[in-house]
Amino acid sequence: MFADIILPLAVEGLFTYFVPPSLEQEVKEGMLVWVSFAGKKKYAALIFCLHNRPPEGYTVKPVEGIAEEHVCFSPNHLRFLMWVAEYYMASPGEVLRAALPIVLRLESVTQIARTEQEMTGDAVLSEKEEAMLQVLQPGAYVSLQELEKYLHIRNGLPYVKSLLNKGLLRVREIVDEAFSEKKEKRVVWGRPFTERERSEILDSLKRAPVQHRLFCCWLEADCESMERKQLLAESGSAPAVLKVLCDKGILAIEEHTISRFVVEEQEVEDGHPLSTGQQEVLQQIRDFFDTGKNVLLQGVTSSGKTEVYIRLIRSLIDEGKQVLYMLPEIALTVQIVKRLKRVFGNRIGVYHSGMPESLRAELWRKQCGNDPYPLVLGVRSSLFLPFKRLGLVIVDEEHDASYKQKEPMPRYQGRDTAVMLAAIHGARVLLGSATPSFETLRNALTGKYGRVELAQRYGGILMPELLFADLTEYRRKKLMNGSFSPLLIQNMQQVLEAGYQVILFQNRRGYSTYLQCDRCGSIPKCRRCDVSLTYYKERNVLNCRYCGSLVQPLSVCEACGKGSYRMRTPGTERIEEEVKVLFPGARMARLDLEAMSSRSRFRRVIDDFEQKRIDVLIGTQMVSKGLDFEHVKLVGVMDADSLVHFPDFRAEERAYQLLMQVSGRSGRKGERGTVVIQTTDRKNRLYDLLEAGNYTTFYQEAVPERESFFYPPFCRLIRVELRHPANVVLRKAANWLAEMLRDRLGRRVCGPAVPEVGRIGDRYRLFLLIKIEEGASFSKIKQFLKESAVLLSADKAYSGLRVLFDVDP
Repeated sequence: MFADIILPLAVEGLFTYFVPPSLEQEVKEGMLVWVSFAGKKKYAALIFCLHNRPPEGYTVKPVEGIAEEHVCFSPNHLRFLMWVAEYYMASPGEVLRAALPIVLRLESVTQIARTEQEMTGDAVLSEKEEAMLQVLQPGAYVSLQELEKYLHIRNGLPYVKSLLNKGLLRVREIVDEAFSEKKEKRVVWGRPFTERERSEILDSLKRAPVQHRLFCCWLEADCESMERKQLLAESGSAPAVLKVLCDKGILAIEEHTISRFVVEEQEVEDGHPLSTGQQEVLQQIRDFFDTGKNVLLQGVTSSGKTEVYIRLIRSLIDEGKQVLYMLPEIALTVQIVKRLKRVFGNRIGVYHSGMPESLRAELWRKQCGNDPYPLVLGVRSSLFLPFKRLGLVIVDEEHDASYKQKEPMPRYQGRDTAVMLAAIHGARVLLGSATPSFETLRNALTGKYGRVELAQRYGGILMPELLFADLTEYRRKKLMNGSFSPLLIQNMQQVLEAGYQVILFQNRRGYSTYLQCDRCGSIPKCRRCDVSLTYYKERNVLNCRYCGSLVQPLSVCEACGKGSYRMRTPGTERIEEEVKVLFPGARMARLDLEAMSSRSRFRRVIDDFEQKRIDVLIGTQMVSKGLDFEHVKLVGVMDADSLVHFPDFRAEERAYQLLMQVSGRSGRKGERGTVVIQTTDRKNRLYDLLEAGNYTTFYQEAVPERESFFYPPFCRLIRVELRHPANVVLRKAANWLAEMLRDRLGRRVCGPAVPEVGRIGDRYRLFLLIKIEEGASFSKIKQFLKESAVLLSADKAYSGLRVLFDVDP
């Protein structure tokens, strides 16, 4: 028997291994097994298929054992992984790495130790080799990674190889099991005792008061088993006291495997009653599902889309099916989990990258078992979970750019991948949004998807009033107070005095987006990236948002040596500081990536804002998406122009979506809310279309330009990114590749062009863009691109070049 294996590495294709007779009855397709690759290095790899066809031309290595008994990929799951790899031009191994939690991506660790052999007099050692031998001891194995870190060596393998050849080192590969089941120690009776024997024990312990107290506590509990920690806490005893009773055979300690998932006792609710509009929409969705169509639910903010989702989820679960409920951001899971648990209790599992890895791995194992969660709430990575009876995938806020994976490979689009996942399982997809992506809306308008609408807010609440603050006019009259216009200050004053809450949206982190010399105009930039450094006042550092490098700010300009740096373009830190000056009595918090460094801190801010312990919430895009706060009556957009004036063909679409989403946080309950949008470009058509509030009208206005310039949704795009440390080599390689592609693809090829950030982490970047019309063979073009990239990389003149593909960028 032979097995075609997917290795968890960025290598193309499948690898064939021999299955020993001892494992033939145990292994099956979809299992994780141990194999050796590239020498003695061991990996937990995935069996894609089993067969009896021996490969020709080389000797096959054996499968060495089963790596994880509780994880197995179904045929549908394997098919899905291979589709992601093929469509998004990634290797199967890269998709496997994206699918599995870190603790299930098992691989051996290289350990080294010094031998007993003494170094001969004629042996010549380098400085690094001598340092290694000084650190290592005979028989005491140390991981190569730890040694490299300790000695500040980037790549220690050449030195290890040299010392091995000299007989001075031993090397071994060991497997460190990253995932372990959670254990709990419980106290039980040492053996069955009669009532008389228990009384005798009690009498015998009277001379040992601490033992007597613990035993009395155990008897009062009147149970056969009790958690060790609980017994010690309730009796106020030390562990040594319990040990004495165990040594006497009175009590014993047993270790039990327990779940990491917290099971809470709570009453299950039915949810809010549906309005007439919601009931009609629910029936329309079911009718479309019956015809085999996926559906776009286009509902304005606060129209009650979630209640429609809940009714559909309940009906699917009652049928014994599973539901995947996707959200674009981890931040949104905090509120929605509470809401769903009130309806579905403990039948919901949550999966995202913010969870501890051991918890993610346990959920994976549970979904592979006989009692999986019927409802899973997660972000885009939840697509790779195993499903046995998938019936529905809900993609909430389907327009959101966060559904697109950027780094590392595979660069998949969560929304589109969800559609394929559902198709493979024979399930349906419900796409929900107030402002759907142009691609989804076109699919709905052309009849590919069903389309239903919720045009009114739940309970007849009015959409918020939009007010525009013309910053150009205010600045001309010198009426601005820092970043705040008089219009925004006035509305904040009224809302806060009335006891309501305010959200301020600024799509920039830090205190100042960049610094600039007041004499020569120079701007401090990252030494490794072509981007300005962001100033963070709390930490007093300049930070690169791409490579993460930190620099201490200088008081005098580094370029001219005379000028001083001035703050430009305020971020959330500075907005927070200005609010404290303008409204000293207001309680405030910040919601951005820096402030929300932990899950507990994020939850605390959300809970405090819900309970009205915070008056003003300042944040980046985190505050714009799907959060529901009933006391918010004002949303302030500090700088709308930064969203509109962006070099991207989707800039206007995304600006409209984001402004509409953040506006939707205002006035969700009770009285009508207000939104103040600050801009220096009031005449821009986007603001007039936003004020009109009809997204379909905006689509009809903007989409002809997309068609004229041949951009999605009227074509498909593949972006080819080339990276190299040397700019000259990179340009030559990009021109060579562009010429080769144009020979066959013609005008479909655009570029090469320098992206917005032309260098990241000491690597220069260039882009090629391939536009592919409807009807052209997408798979053949992708295959040609891959073959061309292989030819380019094989040329020694371009050594060190990386070619990356981004399908549907």
